[in-house]
Amino acid sequence: MQEKENEFDLCPFGINGTARLTIETAENILHKPFYVLDHGFVRLIDYMGGDESIVQAARVSYGRGTKKISEDKGLIRYLMRHRHTTPFEMVELKFHAKMPIFVARQWIRHRTACLAEGTEIYFDLPGGIKRRGNQLYKIKIEEIYSRFQSTINRSRPDKQRNQFYKKEQIQKMLLRQINGDTLEIQHSRIVDVYKNGIKPVFKITLADGKEILCTKDHKFFFSDGWNTLHVATGLEEINGKAVWNNENKFIYANGFQILEPKNDGGFKKSHKPWNFGKNYKLGSRKISDKFLEAIKKARSGETSNFWKGGLSTERESIGRWTTQIAHKIHTKNNWTCQLCHKRSNQLHCHHILPVWTDITLARSEDNLTTVCIDCHKKINNHELEYVIKLNGPPIKSEWIKKPRIAWNKLTKAKLVKIISIEFVGYEETYDIEVEGPYHNFIANGIVTHNSVNEYSARYSILDKEFYLPSPENLGTQSKKNRQGRGEVVSIKEAKIILEMLKQDALTAYSHYEYLLNEDSENPGSPKDPNRSMLARELARMHLSLNFYTQWYWKIDLHNLFHFLSLRMDAHAQYEIRIYADKMAEITKAVAPIAYEAFEDYRLYGTNLSKLEKEILMSAINKEELLRLVSNSGLSTREKKEFVYKFGLE
Repeated sequence: MQEKENEFDLCPFGINGTARLTIETAENILHKPFYVLDHGFVRLIDYMGGDESIVQAARVSYGRGTKKISEDKGLIRYLMRHRHTTPFEMVELKFHAKMPIFVARQWIRHRTACLAEGTEIYFDLPGGIKRRGNQLYKIKIEEIYSRFQSTINRSRPDKQRNQFYKKEQIQKMLLRQINGDTLEIQHSRIVDVYKNGIKPVFKITLADGKEILCTKDHKFFFSDGWNTLHVATGLEEINGKAVWNNENKFIYANGFQILEPKNDGGFKKSHKPWNFGKNYKLGSRKISDKFLEAIKKARSGETSNFWKGGLSTERESIGRWTTQIAHKIHTKNNWTCQLCHKRSNQLHCHHILPVWTDITLARSEDNLTTVCIDCHKKINNHELEYVIKLNGPPIKSEWIKKPRIAWNKLTKAKLVKIISIEFVGYEETYDIEVEGPYHNFIANGIVTHNSVNEYSARYSILDKEFYLPSPENLGTQSKKNRQGRGEVVSIKEAKIILEMLKQDALTAYSHYEYLLNEDSENPGSPKDPNRSMLARELARMHLSLNFYTQWYWKIDLHNLFHFLSLRMDAHAQYEIRIYADKMAEITKAVAPIAYEAFEDYRLYGTNLSKLEKEILMSAINKEELLRLVSNSGLSTREKKEFVYKFGLE
């Protein structure tokens, strides 16, 4: 017990007396903007955990034993070196970033929370909404991705008017989502859909039969709020099997119907109640002798409800016994009518062979069966005709509940228990970005989340801020890399290009303001009363990709390292690379030891193929290499692993 109590001493406490783990270097930069480009920034809004959290998570697996800072560092470097990723997922960072729209699209290409191929996305048809509140229409996520790609008119390319007309049709459709405050089902629209490659996928099964395939990092709306499967359930894949904490985990699913009270307007003003103008005297009522005599006559003797002086007839006794045994008979027959094979709210316990034909079978359970009220009416006076039909083995049918649906219904999300999670292997994955303010959608009947909360130009007006690159960052198309830049353009060309970009952006924003026609001093009112105010969701399409947008982005340290390894690479686009550089500074403040290990083993490390390794080993002197290793700054364990890695024993 004492040893267990000592384990709690390992839990670190933060600064300023808080019980939450805080890191002083992170606290110093919290909410501080790191400026990027001409109008952009990135800042740390919140964080959970640090190097200590990684060590704690690892000690759960490896036990006690490392307590010094140097030993903590060695453990973290060991975890990074051997790709033990789970402890790094214990640390989470939340960023607020402002960037040009084209940078945001590059940024969002790195998505770790994904849904598998075959997932059905739920929409509602406009006609159904008008008639009865909703009409479900499902489209598979891979089909949505396919429709978002440009079409090609192979026979007559010159006749093709809009190569993205299928994408625009999807974007106009009413996507189901839930209101995060009321849990009512409402509608949003799809902004974009992403294909994220083949990833390990798990199948979640709910108590109501709903299923969905997704990665362990995908967020769902649990009973205690939004969380990833991994964090909420501890989900891991070990030797091809899903291991998770299955103690009463509930998530929200496409809901149930609730009735909204109808408002019929009440009474008309001219209506007078039946007791209008009448007066009442409160107090005890005087009962006359005549009234008391009438009550005695009606309730005494054999006429009393409590009369026990008489004897029931045999037929009455059989009827009472049949009523008492009815529940047992109905349960035996699965509450199913044995004639029409349907379930009903009104069931009767029926004697197969009538009592009047053989009194000895009157109290035999084998002579009783279950029939519904309608079938019992058919049997009446024709009992002998149904003896053979009802004398077979019990017939069971499933109960299909048909709930009452009102015209004035509202639909809300409901909590459903997770009954199983299975690892199904590696599959193609996708993700969807939706409009706010509630960034969720319904897939396979389950409420799911997209991982970014972006500033929505559907609800708000964008600022007049756009990105203009500096002249030294204006490069020609690379001849070696179709995704990269080549030589810097001349100063003369740079001036022409920058002026063109500036004027296009100013013109686009001017047209944007014209379409909105909104008075800046009186929001919601037209600037020109003689013109219409175009919807913001339509006016925004006129803006170019160099205008700035903002979002909040939450990610765990493991996936953040993966993002940084891609976006800090020398081949990454310049504009997103400098955002990644600033985020790396922030990450280093939150988990300095883990970041150092990331730089050593991931960012600046190199993986060799088998052939590359053989070429390298054939060209070097092994003795000299061993001497260099022994004199290096590597730890004892790292030296042993190096020797083993290159076969220098």
